[in-house]
Order: sequence, then C-alpha cells, then structure tokens
Amino acid sequence: MNIVYCPQAAIGSITELDENEFHHLQVLRTHDGESLHIFDGRGNLYQGTLTNMSKRSASVLVSELIKNEPASSAQLHMAIAPTKNIDRTEWFIEKATEIGINTITPVICRRSERRELRIDRLEKVLLSAAKQSLHLHLPKLNNIMSLAEFLKANKDSTSKKFIAYCEEHTSHLKNSFDAAESITVLIGPEGDFTSEEVSMAKECGFLPVSLGDSRLRTETAGVMATAIFAINND
Repeated sequence: MNIVYCPQAAIGSITELDENEFHHLQVLRTHDGESLHIFDGRGNLYQGTLTNMSKRSASVLVSELIKNEPASSAQLHMAIAPTKNIDRTEWFIEKATEIGINTITPVICRRSERRELRIDRLEKVLLSAAKQSLHLHLPKLNNIMSLAEFLKANKDSTSKKFIAYCEEHTSHLKNSFDAAESITVLIGPEGDFTSEEVSMAKECGFLPVSLGDSRLRTETAGVMATAIFAINND
C-alpha cells in the first residue's frame, strides 16, 4: 500500500497534499478512492483514502489511526561535515534515516571542501528514506552552520557529547554511553578536524571516541556511529 507524508493529518480531515507527495502519486498512477497509509512525521500512522485527484492536486481523507509510535527517550544528534561529493552526503542521510536518527546538523569545518547545501533536496532524500523504513518520526535536518556556531549552540546540551577523529587513540563509542542516554556525535570532513577544532570541542564538553581501527570516510563514519547507537538501544 502507498504511504504519503502529511504533517497536518488528523482523523476526519480532508487535507491537500504538497507538491512533492502529489507528484509521487501521479507517478504511481493512483486514482480517487484508493486506500493509502498516511504518516505525519510525529509518530502517527493513519489509514486514509485518496480524494480529489486531478491534474494539479490531490487530497487525502484521514479515516483512522493505525499506529502511534512514541518518541524514544534516547535521542541521537549527528553533526557531520558535508562531503565534497554531494552524493556521499545524500547516502549518509538516507542510511542514517533508515537505521534511526533524530537530528542531523551539517557543520562547516576548516578543512571542509563543501560549504553550501541545498537543504530542500536533502529533505526529500530524508523523507523518502523514512517512508522506505517506516520510521514514523521524521528526523530533523538543521540548516548548515559553522563548527564554532554549533559548539556554541550545544555547549549546554544535556546529551552526552562525543567527537570522533583519527589522531587520538580513545575508547570506542560503543562502550561510552548507556542505552537510555541521548548523545551528540561530531564527525569531521575528509581531511579530519584540525587540532584547534578538537580543542574547541573538548572545551565544550565533547569527549574523544573511536569508531574502530579502520580509517573511515566521513559518510561511513556517520553511518557507523548511527548503527552503534541503534544497536545499543535495540
């Protein structure tokens, strides 16, 4: 059964779908009266019916709540430098969403080779991955910011904070937090963090951790950290 994203969904409502969801249904050649699953990105999955399908728009009639998935008390926030090849950043967002992540913040570091992102494009990748994996809570994708801005904004965060980088032998991330803990993980660019950036992060409460003996690509390190978090909370 097709699944569509409708953040305004409520039982008994008839809600017009946005342009992207409408286009998705057009491609699938759906028609009025067809049953759909609808999720609102906040943990609710509904049963509904497609209505008012035309050449320009479509609406859904929300009939019943199928499932409510409570948000986990343990949250993962990943701050990661965008890769030079945008396809690799998109791959990270797709896989991290499928595995299970709560917040993603792209950060610009001194050695970053990419300093601009189309957040709207990445949000489409994220939404598609959430549908594929049936994660009913849509991860939050923040706007790109400098590492200094991110550290300042998260200095007083109550989550346990980690920075993964190549130049220091430290304890493994999997052994550094408990299942019930929320964590924030910093992943640097292809050229890694500078020593000054590592010092800044440590001053803001970020603890150095390892992701294993292999030297990982930025996007692979992000997926590895996401998988470790998911396994620890399974």
